[in-house]
Amino acid sequence: MTLLDLSFFTRGDIPGGFKKEATEVLTDCYKRFGHSIPYKIEVYFFDTDADLHNFIREEKFKLGLTFAPIDEASACTFDVLRGYPRLLVCAERLAKYSKHGREGALRHEAAHTVLHGSLEYNIFQIPEDCRHTAMIKGIEDNILGDIFFQLTMGVKDFEAINFLIKHDFINCQVIYGLEWIQPSEEDRASWYVAKTNRQTRFVYESSLMRPLLFTDPLLALPKSRKVNAQDQVMLGARIEQMLDILGETEENKVLKVAASIIGSITGDTHSNIDSAFRQLMNLI
Repeated sequence: MTLLDLSFFTRGDIPGGFKKEATEVLTDCYKRFGHSIPYKIEVYFFDTDADLHNFIREEKFKLGLTFAPIDEASACTFDVLRGYPRLLVCAERLAKYSKHGREGALRHEAAHTVLHGSLEYNIFQIPEDCRHTAMIKGIEDNILGDIFFQLTMGVKDFEAINFLIKHDFINCQVIYGLEWIQPSEEDRASWYVAKTNRQTRFVYESSLMRPLLFTDPLLALPKSRKVNAQDQVMLGARIEQMLDILGETEENKVLKVAASIIGSITGDTHSNIDSAFRQLMNLI
């Protein structure tokens, strides 16, 4: 195993039991990852989402940065603003998850720190041909930037899930997915409004790529003692619920784009993201 400098820091009032649980999960996780781990990882515990955002804001100010988006969709997140991975764990964000869901979230983000824990995996540019296509189609540039960021996270989620599967962290990812992906009547109402306009429709359908990329490797696993079949079926049903809202024509379009993205993924994160975004343009 590679020698790892793993440090833990606390900001705010963190329950001792929560910190102990998370520390044990992460320490075990990095041990099992073996030689592929970075030389240094810092883990920060925050009691509230506001404290997490304040921390990122302070760091951006210290480094003179104007742009460093934070992942709002995940239960945990990470940054590489200092040149090495820092896993950011928020007690408030994780409070809605079960014990196994929290474990899945922590392991998922730990995988990101291994695979994407350097600056080179967090600096991407929208391909110029995609920007040109979006401009012609009337997609505002700031909207395109938000969609691009979410797609980069979706592609990296796909890579992280496959990495975790190789290390036998499977059921915790299925449970995390089940607790994260929960279609609701609010989604149906949002789609009803979004589908009437090209830009809002593109935003809505693009947002579905991340859960599709997250779940695909898990749903593709064959039945075995390593996989809880009931949970796997339930996860597939969640995805079907999410897509059923669209209606048959739009659902087929989204699934076709998702399949094209998945089919083009290789071992190169930058190429994967460029290729995925070009495929995503077919949703406009």
